[in-house]
Amino acid sequence: MDKLSLEPLSSETYDISYTCLLIPRSPSQQLDGDLADLLRSWLYEICETWNWQVDFLTVKFGYFQWGLRVASSIQIGQFMKEIRSRTSEMVHSKFPELAEGGSEDDFWAPGYLVVLGTRPHPQAMIEHYINLVRRQQGLSA
Repeated sequence: MDKLSLEPLSSETYDISYTCLLIPRSPSQQLDGDLADLLRSWLYEICETWNWQVDFLTVKFGYFQWGLRVASSIQIGQFMKEIRSRTSEMVHSKFPELAEGGSEDDFWAPGYLVVLGTRPHPQAMIEHYINLVRRQQGLSA
C-alpha cells in the first residue's frame, strides 16, 4: 500500500474574516465630524500598508466598527494592536485636546470586540459590550 504524504498548506493561502469594534476610552467622546472622517481614511491606510482588506466600515457616535480580511497567519491581537495603536497616535496628533491630561494614552477603551465573519455586530451585542466595558472602567452603575 502506498504511503499517503500530505503537503502542509501555506498559512498565507487563505484569508480569515473578522468583524471588529473599538469604543473611545471616554464615554463623552463622540466619533463624529472630522474625527469620524479621518478614522475612516486612517483605517484604510493602515490596512493597505499591511495588505489587509476592509470589507465594511461604520463610525457611530459611540463606536468604531469594521469588517476585515487578513491572512490566516495573522493573529487577532496583532491586527488589533496595530489598528488601535496607530489610530490612537493619529487621533492624539490631529486632535491633541482629546489626549487625556496631555498623555499619550490609548484613545480607545481597554479591550475590543472581535467575532469571526464580516457581518456587523447586532446592536444588542454592541450595547452589551459597551455596558460591560464601562462597568469595568467604573463609569456606570
